[in-house]
Amino acid sequence: MARMWRRLVRPRALLLVLFVLCLAVGGGATAALIRADYSDTRTAAEALTRHQARLLEQYFGRTLDAADQVVRRVIDQSMMQANRPLEISADQLDALRRTIAEAPHLDNLYLVDAKGRVVLDIQEGTKTGNSLATEEWVRAVLAGGGDALYLGAAARESTSGHVVFPVARAFRDRAGRVLGAVAAIVDVATFAALTDDGDLGPQPDLAVYRQDGVRLAAYPQMEGEGGQNQATRRAFAAPLTQAATGTFVVPGREGEGGRIVSYRSMPARNLVVCASLDVDEAMIPWRHRSVATLLTAALVLGLLITLVEVLAREIRRDRAASAALQAANRDLSRSNADLEQFAYVASHDLKEPLRNIASYVQLLQRRYHGRLDEDADTFIGYTVDGVRRMQVIINELLVYSRIGTGPLTRGTVQTGVLVSTALANLKSVIAEAGAAIEIKGPLPMVVGDAGQLGSVFQNLISNGLKYRRDEIRPELTIAAQDRGTQWQFSITDNGIGIDGQYHKQIFELFKRLHARDRYAGTGIGLAVCQRVIERHGGEIWVDSTPGQGACFCFTLPKG
Repeated sequence: MARMWRRLVRPRALLLVLFVLCLAVGGGATAALIRADYSDTRTAAEALTRHQARLLEQYFGRTLDAADQVVRRVIDQSMMQANRPLEISADQLDALRRTIAEAPHLDNLYLVDAKGRVVLDIQEGTKTGNSLATEEWVRAVLAGGGDALYLGAAARESTSGHVVFPVARAFRDRAGRVLGAVAAIVDVATFAALTDDGDLGPQPDLAVYRQDGVRLAAYPQMEGEGGQNQATRRAFAAPLTQAATGTFVVPGREGEGGRIVSYRSMPARNLVVCASLDVDEAMIPWRHRSVATLLTAALVLGLLITLVEVLAREIRRDRAASAALQAANRDLSRSNADLEQFAYVASHDLKEPLRNIASYVQLLQRRYHGRLDEDADTFIGYTVDGVRRMQVIINELLVYSRIGTGPLTRGTVQTGVLVSTALANLKSVIAEAGAAIEIKGPLPMVVGDAGQLGSVFQNLISNGLKYRRDEIRPELTIAAQDRGTQWQFSITDNGIGIDGQYHKQIFELFKRLHARDRYAGTGIGLAVCQRVIERHGGEIWVDSTPGQGACFCFTLPKG
């Protein structure tokens, strides 16, 4: 289980898991978005058909009322002609023509006698006396026994070419005998005002039916549709028996989506108005948006794949670079270890022959001093001095190499004790320089190697005493500050100071800024301090201005 988990959290495996997760979430979100958009579009289409059916009901009702008014007006005016009831005066005819011209929904007005012959055609497309007895509305009105308003099926008007339907009433004398019929002809094209909404997408088809199922009018009108009876169609009849208004879907043929139909009954007029919308047409905007959504998802997927590939390539590159860096670090560590071991062995092995040289040179100096010429004594003195410096360098080099190769003996260390020990070791130097040493506050306890940390304090205090100015008394201040997770120690002097360009160089091995006859030393002390502090997880640096002293600071972790 643990091995499987480690495999899973590898960068490439984790990247693959994240990619699959993003793919699944993105695919699910895209599918959910498309489904939600489909549902919203379908709901909007149904709402549109309901809205158009309501508008058609109101518009058709007003149209019938206006047409019936014109019909009744003609009947009333004809009744005023007691002797010639089927005649219309010239003034009345002009008024009717103005009415027809001002009513955009009316296409014509007919007055026929009891035999169906034309008495009046406002548009004068049919000659007076011609028979219209074969027209469905003429037969129905003249044969009817009542005065009810009759709505005829839509047909194409031969004179104007418009698709129209008649609104007719019987014309009777005072004895109730049928003298003829009056019909106002309504232009179906006026229904276009309900659907012409510019570029708002598919618009519903409109239709008006009688309760017996006969289609009276439709927009747009298809040839041969006028007068069709829908009563035998279950899709038409079944919903009408359930409610006065409603919305249903008429199934289409195989491969088609059918039609969304909203209807509203007009019981007072024995009519049903319908607004219908082809499902496939209604869903065209949804298809366009779905294609756009899928293309966007594909683009995002392509970008994601590209990003994953780039990240995978970067991971491979980083792993290769990391492996190379680890190999280089191993080689460097091995080289450093070999170098430190070489320095230790070399310095250790040099001590014995150097001790022999020193012994014999000192023996020559004691035995033959003054017995040889002056130059010989000078040369022997140089040799003794050089051997002594070499012994000091080898000893300090051994100390430096031991710091890098030996283990740290960690323990709780009281830094105040380390400072006191260093001051005790330097007691004679302090007295000789007449220096004043100030320790500010109690120094903290740290965890580390007491011997190595003690050498740091002693080296830095010794340097503060060594590089003093001749004209003033040396003063040193030792302090510690809390820096959160670390302690920062500082040793400040008022000596000669250090130029800023040498602030980093002075921590290099054998780096000296002054001649040996002016300030003694090997140039190893600060390098030892830096190695000790870095092995303890801290840093060391100097802040100094020439002629104004120096402040050596270093940090040590608290834990």
